[in-house]
Amino acid sequence: MIRNAVFITAFVALLTLAGCAAKKSQPLTTPVSLQTLAGVIVERAGVLWFQPCYERLWWQIQDNTEQQELTGYYRQFSMLSNEELYVQLQGGVDPQQDNKLWVNSIDTVGGTAQTCSFRLEGLQFRAASSDPVWVADIMAGQVTVKSVNPLGSYSFQTVNESEQADNASINKTAEADVTETDATEANGTEAESTETNGTEANGTAEASERSGGGTGSDVIALYRETVPAKKPLQIKIIQKRCVDSETGTLLPFTAEMSLFGRLYQGCARKGHPVNSEINGFYWYQPEGRSQVMFKLSSDQRVQLVTRDSRGKAVAERGRWQYLQSGKLIFSMRDAGQQEYLMLFTRESDGRLVLQTGSEHLVSYGAAFKLWRPSGLSGGQLLTKLSAGRNAAAPGSLTATLLPDSASEALQPPASSPIQTSLTESVLIDSRVQTADIDDELLNEIIVHETDEPLK
Repeated sequence: MIRNAVFITAFVALLTLAGCAAKKSQPLTTPVSLQTLAGVIVERAGVLWFQPCYERLWWQIQDNTEQQELTGYYRQFSMLSNEELYVQLQGGVDPQQDNKLWVNSIDTVGGTAQTCSFRLEGLQFRAASSDPVWVADIMAGQVTVKSVNPLGSYSFQTVNESEQADNASINKTAEADVTETDATEANGTEAESTETNGTEANGTAEASERSGGGTGSDVIALYRETVPAKKPLQIKIIQKRCVDSETGTLLPFTAEMSLFGRLYQGCARKGHPVNSEINGFYWYQPEGRSQVMFKLSSDQRVQLVTRDSRGKAVAERGRWQYLQSGKLIFSMRDAGQQEYLMLFTRESDGRLVLQTGSEHLVSYGAAFKLWRPSGLSGGQLLTKLSAGRNAAAPGSLTATLLPDSASEALQPPASSPIQTSLTESVLIDSRVQTADIDDELLNEIIVHETDEPLK
């Protein structure tokens, strides 16, 4: 039976694999630059709209997938819930067609706007299943498996043997080139060159067998425990779309895991670099007070702009650093070139909550909302979208369904509670105007991006 809880935990509790080959998309009628986009879709008056994660605007969708696969998935999921549907797609905006978003293909479907905030930073892959329930977070050199059967959390030191095989193949190719050159110069023949090339081919075939087990290029990663054990861990990531037969959730990769001698199957998705998860615009505007906005760049620069009661904008700059504790620290200089620090916790929804910093800006406990412009041309604000089959406005979260206990236990860990005397109502400021971004203030922060690099 399909459970509605999947809209909250679609990527954490996945069922056994039901694989399917990726479908070919129809050719675009006009040349459009395609890019990978993640966000949510809703339907209004029979038209699908797409909003990228942490964006303010929406784009009308032109479903150009084969057999309108995207529309079919939306119909399937919308029968179970009135909430928006999370998707990852390949598409682009066509300025000649009223800036419609042409969707060429999809690789992930399932979840809500909350899925945008899933904590995948620092991971190479996250693999999961729900029969039995398990989640494997795969990082460089380490895999952490949380499992219900056997019950527990297990960490393993691992190596990606597919990378080793690729490196070995590259090294063998280089060695073969050198050997071929030496042999040709020494003997004036191509005999030894031919023999060397034959050795290279055998080595590559052996490496392929080690990494793919006969599956060839379908295996994109193979992780094994480095410490010798009677029954070591092995996780294989396969380039094959995976459909959860119970929930209908679509993920781009298939996962196969061997743990303590038992075989498991599931689905997988890629993780994200830390910088790509954190960079963007953040703003805070409590009722009756000045707005503060800052931009975190991927090169770890901070540009902060605030406006006083007289309308004067003040810019301050610095650098940010992500700590192992999951917190962010800003090293800043104010208008008088005095140094100060700002320390933030990062909430599960992407907000940054100030723990300590400079009182001349905002009070402790201020929650800064994330906004990440997609860079797409066109788009419409929420208020310009007419109401349709769903009563809630696009992007709003309707009644939230709690996951079952097993799935809840495997949720990504949230930020640790803030150790402070501030009340919860102050830490989570309901007065923040989430859709009110001061365009003049935004212009200030964009203009200051052209300043000299920080030293």
